[in-house]
Amino acid sequence: MSLVQTEVREFLSGQREPIETLDWLQGTFLPEVQSSLNSPDVRRRIGLYSGERIPENERNLTDVRNRVSLIVEYELARIATQILSEAGAQELFWSYVVANRFPDLEVRNSQGKRGLRIEVKCLQSVAEEKSANFDTLRKDVHPQTDFLVVFLWEWKHDATTILWDRAPSIEKVYVFHAATLALLRDRYWLNSPPRNPGEGLQGFDLRFAVNCNDGNFNEEEGNYGKLMRLWAPDFEYAPTLNTLAERTVTDYLAFQSEVISIGFNNLANRILPELGKQLVTSVLLGTKQVGWRAGGFIFLFGERLAKATDIVQVLKENAETRAFIFGSKYAWTELGLKSVTRGKTTLLKVRSIGGGKKPKYLVPFVKQSLKPLPASQAISVGQDES
Repeated sequence: MSLVQTEVREFLSGQREPIETLDWLQGTFLPEVQSSLNSPDVRRRIGLYSGERIPENERNLTDVRNRVSLIVEYELARIATQILSEAGAQELFWSYVVANRFPDLEVRNSQGKRGLRIEVKCLQSVAEEKSANFDTLRKDVHPQTDFLVVFLWEWKHDATTILWDRAPSIEKVYVFHAATLALLRDRYWLNSPPRNPGEGLQGFDLRFAVNCNDGNFNEEEGNYGKLMRLWAPDFEYAPTLNTLAERTVTDYLAFQSEVISIGFNNLANRILPELGKQLVTSVLLGTKQVGWRAGGFIFLFGERLAKATDIVQVLKENAETRAFIFGSKYAWTELGLKSVTRGKTTLLKVRSIGGGKKPKYLVPFVKQSLKPLPASQAISVGQDES
């Protein structure tokens, strides 16, 4: 894809309307960046070699994810500056922001004049709690030039010419108009107060968000701005939306759903081969993919199965398997079927056999061959059958 020199200068100098810049970043510039980030030349520098292992405890695992995020940010700046040079816009370059918390990167020209500004977030797809925050106050976000870019990444065992054990691969890149997303975030947060604010209201001071609990004020503890909880569909207190806000809502809800779905797919394709010892294939409900199967095991995604009757149907069609259903944070439950008699009618109901909060405990759970719980302990999933 070739970048037009005039367009590059106009967009990255912040001269175009934000919605036009959003389209250009999403459709032209960031795909170039993603392609370069996924090249062997970049991935070989952040791969794992010779049996290197990643810590499994949460604190050190978070450190690894943070380091990958930082390296992606550095590589983004390097690659993006190289793309500008190749496009003939050598007077523009991407600069690190060291004087402030927001943003991470900004475009400068040779005279030091500032253009576009980018806040970079990275999410590992299989992380149960995707904990990146966008908590910059609206007063610090420029509506003309500021954008939030989110990289969704995962480790891939796909060495070819360079024999890494595994290396990060960028699955998707998302971009949002930062000022509009901050507006939606604050609207959602201010209208979702804690259960007992007392006589006070939560809000903001000049530096950070402020909570109120039972009339006592304190600095918000870190939940404000959680990237996966900025907005919700059909929110009761949604503001009047202009074109850019409508676009931001649509893009954000798609991002929210897709990130969770991609993470489930990656988890299934990582764990199922160890359990089923066979090729992983799709599990369908009609024509809709609702999960994955390998050998005698199936993984189902709860977000794709709204009704208990749907789950019953899938379990009946895969009767010779052990079935596990996953939630949005990848907590899992093993499911089975039980017969319930009502008068002269016998119905099949979903029952719980066991479960856990983290995917890493699923394989040990299976290997321990736990005995099923009594059939009377049914799980409430979706809408019950009538």
